[in-house]
Order: sequence, then C-alpha cells, then structure tokens
Amino acid sequence: MKVLLVYFNTAARASFPLGLSVLANYIKAKGHTVEVFDTTFYKEFLKYKRDHHREKFGFYKTVENPIEIKYNETPLDEELKKIIEMFSPDIIGLSILSAHFQFSRTISRFIKKHFPLIPVIVGGLHPTLAPDETISDFSVDMICVGEGEYPFSELLDKMGSGEDITGIKGIWVKQNGRIFKNGMGLLTDIKDLPINDWDLFPRQHLYSPLDGHMYRIGSVEFSRGCPYSCAYCSINYLRDMVRPQKYLRRKSVERSIEELIYLKNTYNIEMFYFLDETFLSSDISNLRTFADEYKINVGVPFYGMTHPLSVTDEKVKLLKQMGCYLMTIGIECGNDNFRKNVLNRTVSTKKIIEAFEIFRRHGIYASAFGMLGLPYETRQLVFETIELFRRCQPRTYAVGIYKPFIGSHLRDICIKEGFFDPSNDNYIYPDYTSVLNMPQFPKGEIEGMYKTFYLYTKLPKEKFPLIMQAESDDEILENLVNECRLKID
Repeated sequence: MKVLLVYFNTAARASFPLGLSVLANYIKAKGHTVEVFDTTFYKEFLKYKRDHHREKFGFYKTVENPIEIKYNETPLDEELKKIIEMFSPDIIGLSILSAHFQFSRTISRFIKKHFPLIPVIVGGLHPTLAPDETISDFSVDMICVGEGEYPFSELLDKMGSGEDITGIKGIWVKQNGRIFKNGMGLLTDIKDLPINDWDLFPRQHLYSPLDGHMYRIGSVEFSRGCPYSCAYCSINYLRDMVRPQKYLRRKSVERSIEELIYLKNTYNIEMFYFLDETFLSSDISNLRTFADEYKINVGVPFYGMTHPLSVTDEKVKLLKQMGCYLMTIGIECGNDNFRKNVLNRTVSTKKIIEAFEIFRRHGIYASAFGMLGLPYETRQLVFETIELFRRCQPRTYAVGIYKPFIGSHLRDICIKEGFFDPSNDNYIYPDYTSVLNMPQFPKGEIEGMYKTFYLYTKLPKEKFPLIMQAESDDEILENLVNECRLKID
C-alpha cells in the first residue's frame, strides 16, 4: 500500500515529529511505501511564527550562529495537490494535535474535493481524546484512536488484501452511512519498533537553538507514558482509557544505545534531546547501566526534562558523567497548596529548590517550566511563582499562559466554574493570550504579566513598579528587555 502522511506544524520553525516518524518507519518495515507531506517550512506560516513574541518578551537568547531556513514560497494547497497527483497514494493519513484540528479540516476537505476516492484517516492525540468530533466531518473517512502502529498496520494489510476493515480495534470507519466504532487500539510494545530513521523529513528539522547556540539536534524517546498525574495534562484520561494495560513502557538499555549510535553516526548529531516526560524517573540501576553505556558508546551532549521529585544527587551525578548539558524541571507554580490542590503536583517548594541546587552543585545547567493564568489563580499567586523562579535561578526557562487542553481534569474545572465556554472552543490558543474569563484575574492582566514575567525574575525588585507599567506599555517593555539582556550578556 502507498501511504501519504501529513505532518501539521504552523509554527514556521523546526519541530521534529518523533511520533509520526516512528509510525512511518513501523509501517515501512511492514512492507508499505510511505511519503510525508510536511507543512513546517512554508512561507505563508511565517506570520504565525511564535518565536517573534518570545524574543520580544526576553524569553529567548539571541542565537550566536543562526542558520538560514529555506521556506517554500509555493502555496501549500498547490504543493499538496501536486504531491498527491505524483505519488497517487492508496490512503492519506493526517496526524494532529488539538491545536491543528481546524487546519486539518481545511486540508481534509481540500483532499476530498480534489481526490474524492482516496480515503482519509485522522490519527494523533486529538482524535483519541475527541473521536466523535473528529470523525463527524464529511471529509474524514476513518480515525485511529490511541497509538497507531498496530491498528494502522492492520488496516493497511486488510485494505491491500481486500478484507473487511470495519472491525479493527482502534480504527473507526464510516461505511454505507454508518460509523463503526471500535474502541481504542492496543498499546504498542515499544520493543516491536524498528530503529528510527529521519530520511522522510527535511534535514532542517535537525537544527534548533539551545541556550543561544544553534545545534544539530536529534530527538529521541526511551519510554512512552508518564508516572505522574498532573491536572493540566491529559495523561490521566489516557491512562484510564487503556486499563488494564500498562501505560508507562520503557525501552531496554541495549536497544536505546543501539538507536543512539545509529542516529549519531547517520545524521552527525551534535546534541541529543531526550523527549521522555520525566527522564530521571527511571530505576536507578537501569540508569547506572545506561550511563555507563552512553559514556562509552555515544558520548554526545544532551538535554531533557524531568520532575523535581525524580532528582537525586546520585542520578544527577550520573547525568554529569554522561555529559548532560541541561535538564528542564517543571516548577509550574510557586505556591505549595495551589500546586498540590489545583495542579495535583505534590512536590514541595523546598524539594524544587533542592533539585535546582543539586544540578548547580554538579555543574549542569537547569532550566524550568512555568505557567500563569491558571484557574483560581491571582496576581499575588503569580508573584509567588516569580519569587520561586528568582530563588531557583534557572539557566533558561519557558513560561506559558495556561490552556484548557481537552482530556485534562483542569479543563473540566474551568468549564464547571464558568471560566471557559467549550462551545466556542476552536482549540487555537496563541501563546501570549488567555482563553479563560476569571473575575479575580482578568485576561489583560494575565497577558501583561506574561509579557513581563522574564523582567520580574531577572531585574532588581526596585524595578517592579516600572515593570508593572511595562505590562501595558510596549515602549517601556522594550527598554527594560534590552536593559535586562545587557546585564545578562
């Protein structure tokens, strides 16, 4: 079978689609022919480029060795039509997050208009969390609910042999005016996955900035799932959907090292990005073995993410031996009670500060994640988050305005409290705006604190009155951001 997969990315910057790449390689290994249509590097999306806003507010360092990204000036729909005509696929698969739901409908309707006989299947996180909404559109013939490797492979095999496709677990199918709903597919045993290769995607995806420097970065995962249950994440919903299957799965050390060696040598990788939700949650004995093998056989600097509860002196010492450059830790909010009772994160402020101190002691940079504009949050609570960032002193950080993602417990709270109307939800949440309506913390105030968060964490407190003015005055904001950059440089 000939399969065309569509990767949706409207951020106009490199963001390697690891999940889609794994799926593509899995079905290739099963004997199918695969091509990918990648929406990333199209000039028409430059106006949506997120980095412009983050650079303006001071979150990103200026890259000292930028590379020129080549953008396709041909209209995306023309290019897609040409590729479909040339490749003549038997099926077209769209992999989407909720943020791309509206865009994916535009694309699927375009495909159905010009190629009505080619079936369209939609997979990814959004159809898993909102299957009825996804399959309801006339341009969608099938959806994949859950991980796609097993059900999509079975679908292709049965289509190729002319067998009935209406009973495949995890594949919902429209046929003769009826929708055959087949639940969620089996979780993938990640030992079954072939070693990934990235040849289907533009090499431009390998170049990303980190801490002010452009690297050739390889994104890898050693596990699927997460051991934690944060209220703003859909992980609890997904975990419940797959019971009694074990949602958190890990690759063996041997297999992980084999893949890293292949990717390093094949793509000349300068830095690896470990995409696991919480890399250090791995068992200590497993981590010791991995560290020994990585140091001897891979030896490439890397960065990743972890939960503060997973940070111990011994584990960070192992990271140092491996050549870890940076690890990002989730702070999220600065108030213990709010973090525990609203976000379902039981880690204490003391433990968060200790985690950063451990990384500092071992000479590894620590970055941070944070949020503001959370349900029930107030301006004063944001200042507690700012104070915790000031105490932790992360090397870099990413702060975002809270978004009520589908499938999360916190979204349900927002709807119940009247902070958010789901009937108007188009799933498009710009980084710098809030979609919540909270009387105690108006949208404009949330957005003003987001713009100035970097300044509040970096400049002396005597500057706070001026920073407060900058929340609504872009000229003052620009001057303070420039002042802050000069101090850091």
